[in-house]
Amino acid sequence: FYTYTFEFDHKTRHETIDIYAKACGVNGNVGAVVDFKTTDPEGWDKVKKPKCRNACDAVVYECHVRDFSADSSSGVAPEHRGKYVAFADKGTKYQGVNTCIEHLKELGITHVHLLPVEDYATVDESKPWLNQYNWGYDPKNFNCLEGSYSTDPYDPKCRIREFKQLVMALHENGIGVVMDVVYNHTYYTEESAFERSFPYYYHRIRNDGSFSNGSGCGNETASNHMMMRKFMIDSLRFWATEYKIDGFRFDLMGLHDVDTMKKIREKLNTIDKRIIMYGEAWDLGYVEGVDLAVQKNISKIDGVAAFNDGIRDAIKGDNFEAVGKGYVQGKGGTAGIEDGVMAATKQWAETPADTVTYVSCHDNMTFYDKLTASVLGTKDPSLYRKRNEQLVQMNKLGAACVLTSQGMSFMLAGEEMARSKDGDHNSYVSSPTLNQIDWQCLEKYGDLTAYYKGLIDLRKSYAPFTDDTKTTIDNMTVFKNTDTKVLGFMMTNKLTADTQWDKVICIFNANTDKNVEVQLEGENLPENWVVVVNNVSAGVEKLKEIEGTKVTVPSTSAMVLVDKESFEKANIKADTDFQQTLIENTAHEAATQLSTVGEKRLAKRGKDHKALKIAGIVAGTAAGVAAVAAGAVVLKKKKGKKRK
Repeated sequence: FYTYTFEFDHKTRHETIDIYAKACGVNGNVGAVVDFKTTDPEGWDKVKKPKCRNACDAVVYECHVRDFSADSSSGVAPEHRGKYVAFADKGTKYQGVNTCIEHLKELGITHVHLLPVEDYATVDESKPWLNQYNWGYDPKNFNCLEGSYSTDPYDPKCRIREFKQLVMALHENGIGVVMDVVYNHTYYTEESAFERSFPYYYHRIRNDGSFSNGSGCGNETASNHMMMRKFMIDSLRFWATEYKIDGFRFDLMGLHDVDTMKKIREKLNTIDKRIIMYGEAWDLGYVEGVDLAVQKNISKIDGVAAFNDGIRDAIKGDNFEAVGKGYVQGKGGTAGIEDGVMAATKQWAETPADTVTYVSCHDNMTFYDKLTASVLGTKDPSLYRKRNEQLVQMNKLGAACVLTSQGMSFMLAGEEMARSKDGDHNSYVSSPTLNQIDWQCLEKYGDLTAYYKGLIDLRKSYAPFTDDTKTTIDNMTVFKNTDTKVLGFMMTNKLTADTQWDKVICIFNANTDKNVEVQLEGENLPENWVVVVNNVSAGVEKLKEIEGTKVTVPSTSAMVLVDKESFEKANIKADTDFQQTLIENTAHEAATQLSTVGEKRLAKRGKDHKALKIAGIVAGTAAGVAAVAAGAVVLKKKKGKKRK
């Protein structure tokens, strides 16, 4: 263990941790000298990094290390819950349904985005019994790992070895690791290692001598200063090489300058060009004579993407207003959705690779909570945790908007199972119990999870969805003659038409009270189409066939059509066991609630199709009926021919 002591003006002495320390003691107050070769798990050098052709191929799953496995429903060993090593626990289940890393494999996401795992200040690692919680956006040591996620924070090697186990486990399953990096500010200002080592250099200082505060956290770092820029580059190189990190998400990236972000990209390219980079390009500050990495400047930085708040707010309504409605709640207007489908290339992005398409993240309400508040109101907190069929359909429609749009796809962990935080819009220091993922929701919302799985399969199976150029956008036909709450567009495959589908049409109907007949538009329209996504199911399998150029799209739903000729030629298959199991569980969950209509005995038998339809009626909509009916079919298949 070691520290440095700095002297200023021959009188002021500061003892501090090395700003470049790569290992530390408990709570990050002293640096540690570590032989990193001794921290490699067995097989570390043999596991290859997953391949990611470009940023638009990525389907990113954002999660917090503790949230991921802290709840007992995670199926993780008690001593591993909330820790790095939970990601390496195999065979985790809740009542027969896969959880944690087993769930991620089945869901089909390509990358796990971890909320900050660099050493942060506000959780006392020496007192785990206090049950403390923080998201981690309060950085203390930029090159050291957070110790509260390790099984022994006093051993500097333990956190390193266990984090490598996390990375290794995800890599073994074909999943990349994205680190959320917070170089834009420090938790402490005068008492930070930066200030105690080199005062008034690493932070931006106003003309009056005070600290600039674009971050809203008391200070902001000066990436445009040569040694801060070097620090960031050196730090990211270390994470990328020592820990084999596959991507970096930059917190408040709009406070960093364009030149620094360019140089970071150049350095990472020398390590691995497939490392993805994206961040928050919000306009938060001003530095005279310096271009900052905000949305309007993102096209100046090749290989760096920015979050697209335009489609986020268009889908669900104002992100900062709980009761505000958006497209999926039936507000109307498709312009924002159309702009998002085209990855903001009509606004600030040069190509789809410049954008991250999403509807929810750790900030603000979860998607399901936002739907609950905006549709049902905020007066009854118990509603956030209750299944509502109308909200589930809105959730499905929102997911379809995201996963069929251009750009990198991004989702909050648990979004696929209607994760709730009881309406808490800023849970960064809320209770661990409120924040942790309740894996029991896989049973209650299994049909929603299966829908996300199907959409991810769909996205991966059709190259135009993940086109990092404007080729697909330039050849896209957006329907002009539709209802004011309906958006339709047709893509023609100019990339892989010989091996994949040719024409794909996506239609979104946000009307909450009516089905809509849509006239298909575009040149050389075929007469025969195959439906692969509807209001109940999503994927790459045929749900039904349609003949002609008119289709009826149910209320609050998406429909995706593939021209029949290329569909049959490509013969794309998907493993549907996962979706079937989830739908079956949802049907069972609905059926067990039939006691409210005097049908409890019948539902427990799980055999009668009529009873399952009643469960759907209790749930509230025809979509619920269809979902549980599908579950009934699965039940029949699994139980054989005892009952016709």
